[in-house]
Amino acid sequence: MLIAVLGVAVVFGGWAGWRHYRTTAIAAPPDVQGLAQAPETTQARRAAEERMAGRIDRMPELLPWAQVLGRSTVDVCRTDYRGDLWIRGKWLPVACERTVNVYLAFDGSDIRSRLADLDRYLAGQGWQSSQRWAGLVAADQYAHQPPADPTPEEVAEAAARPIAPSVEFELSTGEAVRTALEVSVTRPPGPELLTSGEDYWYEKYGSRRYRNDEGQRSEYLTWQPVRPSEVTGPAEGRYVAVLGFTTRYVQKQGE
Repeated sequence: MLIAVLGVAVVFGGWAGWRHYRTTAIAAPPDVQGLAQAPETTQARRAAEERMAGRIDRMPELLPWAQVLGRSTVDVCRTDYRGDLWIRGKWLPVACERTVNVYLAFDGSDIRSRLADLDRYLAGQGWQSSQRWAGLVAADQYAHQPPADPTPEEVAEAAARPIAPSVEFELSTGEAVRTALEVSVTRPPGPELLTSGEDYWYEKYGSRRYRNDEGQRSEYLTWQPVRPSEVTGPAEGRYVAVLGFTTRYVQKQGE
């Protein structure tokens, strides 16, 4: 009995010592709020907002076959603490990012033609795939490939897989401030529609993703997540495309 008590005391003492070390070892976090409210950050944010709006606002005109279901916007400055279990860590550089997710619905009776339409639209806007496949059509073809020397059952299984490509893009021309784009296409309803950062987090937890505690610091400038009911309603033959634009307009290195 005495040995068991001593064992518990040793474990508890070790845990308490570790907690004390972690508490005292974590350096003071960067001034995220100060950076978020700095005049130069405000100027960069306005430029990012205008640049992103210029890329999004013409979308209904250039994609007349698609219906805009909703749009979410998140603008946040944040940093995270990175440290191992026993090793003193550090705060990552503070980054300010603006993300806009645009949800488009369209008739999917000829879904692969629509994927080709989206590829042409993206190429016309200067986007190119940053992944191994060239675009949505190529990603879909890759996902439906059977294995080498397939059996008839494997061919049928590959053909029956759902059409749900997801591709990351970057601007072929390059910009001083980088904007990334992720395009995902799927058939609703389903939570897989809301996989883009804050929208998914809102659906799952009903709150903001980034917080202020011992492991994160954040300052929100805009937080307008899409409501799941706006984009996940059932409709026969309908598909939904999610275009997620993200611009990192400020990044401050740590001290």
